[in-house]
Parts: sequence; structure tokens; C-alpha cells
Amino acid sequence: MRKTIIVKKTTLPPFLPHGWKKKTAEVLGIHPNTVKNALHAGKGETFERIKKVALELYGDEK
Repeated sequence: MRKTIIVKKTTLPPFLPHGWKKKTAEVLGIHPNTVKNALHAGKGETFERIKKVALELYGDEK
């Protein structure tokens, strides 16, 4: 049996709230500096994971 997951269309707000990097790092179990470095690089597996978590936490439904 397979489990169906419904993904909602969400977008990030223009400005994320204060402390979003630390909260995202806590959810992922990584250091906040890792979040900063991945955002600066703009690519990679960690960057994609950060985007996914930020969309789940702070995304606005369309």
C-alpha cells in the first residue's frame, strides 16, 4: 500500500521573520552557520533541504 502525500502550492514571503535561520537549523539538526554558508553558496543538498523546511514553516498558501 502506498501513502499519498498532497503537496500544497506555497511561496515564501518577501521577508522571512527574525530568527528564521536559527529555527530552520534546529529543525534540520544543523548549526546556524551551516544555514548561512549554504545560502551564500546557493546550491547543494543542504540548500535544497533549507528551502524545503523554510517553505513548510513560513510558506504562504496560494
